[in-house]
Amino acid sequence: MLEKLKNINFKISKNIKYWIIAPLAVVLLAAIMFGIFAGVYKDVNKGMNIGIDFAGGSLVTVTLGNEVLTSDTYNSYEKLIKEAIENSEIGEKVSAYAKTDEYKDRYNKTLDVPANAATAKVTYTQTSGKDADYAIVFKYDNVSKTYDEDNTLSTYRNDLIKEYIVKALMTTDQYKNVDIDNVEDMISTSNIGATASAELIKTALICLAVSLAIILVYIIVRFQIWSGIAAVVALAHDVAILVALTIIFHIQVNSSFVAAIITIVAYSINNTIVVFDRLRENIKNAKKLGPKFDEAGLIDASVKQTFTRSVNSTLTTMVTIVLFAIFGSATVNEFALPVVFGLLAGFYSSMFIAPSLYYVLSQAWTKHKEEKKNKAKEQTSKPKYAGAKQ
Repeated sequence: MLEKLKNINFKISKNIKYWIIAPLAVVLLAAIMFGIFAGVYKDVNKGMNIGIDFAGGSLVTVTLGNEVLTSDTYNSYEKLIKEAIENSEIGEKVSAYAKTDEYKDRYNKTLDVPANAATAKVTYTQTSGKDADYAIVFKYDNVSKTYDEDNTLSTYRNDLIKEYIVKALMTTDQYKNVDIDNVEDMISTSNIGATASAELIKTALICLAVSLAIILVYIIVRFQIWSGIAAVVALAHDVAILVALTIIFHIQVNSSFVAAIITIVAYSINNTIVVFDRLRENIKNAKKLGPKFDEAGLIDASVKQTFTRSVNSTLTTMVTIVLFAIFGSATVNEFALPVVFGLLAGFYSSMFIAPSLYYVLSQAWTKHKEEKKNKAKEQTSKPKYAGAKQ
């Protein structure tokens, strides 16, 4: 089957206008879905499912163990704990605390925080650990930084949330006779502030920019500038498609997402380099036969010669990642699914986007040199004086 696909006689290098249709359609759909999600949640930040790693937020982990947390009891415990976290009484207590003399004495200010703004809303639930450490992890936003720049109210609210979860668990048959200290030990809370999340975003962007710069320099040194530009544009395409599909499927964006992007940047460039390496060899062999050669034909041949290899490497990698996505936890999925998107985008860009863009850039440069050469000839052939005879 792959051999038949490889031997199909179709032009790759001269059809860039067709190859960009699919990526543009995906990006357009992502923009539409972004608007829909932002409208549904009435928050532009929810257009993309930004996790607490970037947006800031809190985590509460309730370790129940696999003897308590079974397939039959999971939903009931998840609902019970979620209702405790989102209890409106907690928001009212936080609002009242921000106005007390105790708060004023400790933080040298008082705040008028609406109770609904101080009430937690669970945005994500997942499991973690196994056996006795099997737990449910709840993620929710911190109190808005409009009222709580230093996370003092968020920390206070987390303490209240822990108390309410303990009370909720002790109403169940499993824990009603358990010592309260033991129940409290099952629950842990933490929060990530806006400053920490902003620093993480900055670090992630710097890592990505440095990676792209190093890749560009490497390919220019090993091949030529047009190969480098085409490869970096192809990588930008891969990242854009990865992000677009993440928006469409509303997958949470966190530190695992950054790891997925860096993984795809490293993996995708490999397929592109293989194509350009084959193209360099084909051009080298063609030059031995004469100064003129069909560059478009050599590009198409290079892609077809590496097609089977690219398909096989992509599929073998994808099988492993898909298995992770199917059998892994929600945290694993946050890494695995973007990687799958990136693998598909990387295969497409290395086979179609990068080679065709290289051809466009190379032809434009050749045309520019010819025009410059012809212009120089015209200048040379013109008489130096207006009255000179031809």
